[in-house]
Amino acid sequence: MTDLLVWLEGTALATWTRESPSLWAYPTILTLHTVGLGIVVGLAAAIDIRLLGVARRVPLPALFPAFRLIAWGFVLNAATGVVLLMADATTKTRQPILYIKLGLIGLAVRETLRARRLMRSDDARLGTEPSARARAIAVTSLVLWAAAIAAGRLMAYL
Repeated sequence: MTDLLVWLEGTALATWTRESPSLWAYPTILTLHTVGLGIVVGLAAAIDIRLLGVARRVPLPALFPAFRLIAWGFVLNAATGVVLLMADATTKTRQPILYIKLGLIGLAVRETLRARRLMRSDDARLGTEPSARARAIAVTSLVLWAAAIAAGRLMAYL
């Protein structure tokens, strides 16, 4: 496994990302990673807040296109995350916080998908008072996304 990580760090893309003085290298990739994060978590949070009963005049079907944007944001985040990891693979993969972050992201994505299924199956009830299930999914999603962001930020310091 160590050989693979050393190889990843030695690739042209990882070397350029890590060592280039160009603004198009690490700063741009990190910025795109942040933009992807904003798209994914921002839209997921908006949906979660709606599931909690805020802005009930906004019909749930009007929020379905947001899931396509969440998917695109997730692809952007995953791609830039892989490049950022490649730039420092041997160090980052020894940090337990990386695996905590990835686990939290996986759980948060699961909750976002559960919210989508719930919205498709339960829209009539969600138009009035949110169900206990809707509230539980929304709160869990918000907590998991916030924890994933915190874990990601901690990677720079641990």
